[in-house]
Amino acid sequence: MGTVRFLLPKFKNAALSTSRLLRDIRQFSSSSALIRRVWTLFPEETESEDPDCGSSIYKRALKYQRPVTVQYDAKLHNSVSLIGTIDLPFKQINTTNGTFGVHTALNVKAASGSYRDLKVLLILWSEMAEISVQHLKPNDLIYVSGYLGSYTKLDEYGRSICRHKVKVKEINFVAQDGLTPACKKSNKFESGDSAVDHAQKNRDRLHLWQVFFVNPYEWRDIRKSKPRPNFPDFKHKDTGEALWLRDNDPPWIKQQLQLYESRLRVGSPENTLVPMGL
Repeated sequence: MGTVRFLLPKFKNAALSTSRLLRDIRQFSSSSALIRRVWTLFPEETESEDPDCGSSIYKRALKYQRPVTVQYDAKLHNSVSLIGTIDLPFKQINTTNGTFGVHTALNVKAASGSYRDLKVLLILWSEMAEISVQHLKPNDLIYVSGYLGSYTKLDEYGRSICRHKVKVKEINFVAQDGLTPACKKSNKFESGDSAVDHAQKNRDRLHLWQVFFVNPYEWRDIRKSKPRPNFPDFKHKDTGEALWLRDNDPPWIKQQLQLYESRLRVGSPENTLVPMGL
């Protein structure tokens, strides 16, 4: 019994020393603990003594485990999903193999603080194209998913710029309940016009421009003497056919007009301008 009484005080002192040592170590290593917390994505969990809650160390290990590796799937390569409004009527794609395809532009509203909205070219083929032409129209809010790609085009200054496009594989309407008025735009086009009708009207209009440039002196230039703002810019003297200039006209129209105006200034006898291809 004497031996037992002699050892107990020593054991108690040893426990106290160990406790102080652990406390000092924690204080010394507090800075490194703070560094580790910078990378913590979730709040630290306190260790629970309840056995039903499981080990907090095990839970932490699960939380920060390495991401799972998946097999490469070509169907998911560059796949994206977007929600936006249809910005333009569908236009038919000219193909040599007879496949029916259409394209339009999707306007994706920018997040708060972003510089501007994102505009993406949508390309649809076969049944997807037919369904879209039949049921969709400009300003419809839709969800699309497909494969992301890019293409280049020249801006108004002749600089090459990169644009995004999506080959659509899935398309759905999005309920507009609760949307703010800023998300809704006035309809610029007649909803009854199909993509084919609009494309044909556009081709007819561009053909009429070519007719104009073959002999522009058969047309009346009324750009500076319009009685009303919606009056045409040019009108044929005999047939009454009319032409309006648009902001989205192909560059060749503007170039040919500049040539036409330069010849007017010098009084050139040449009537015919070289019609540019579409």
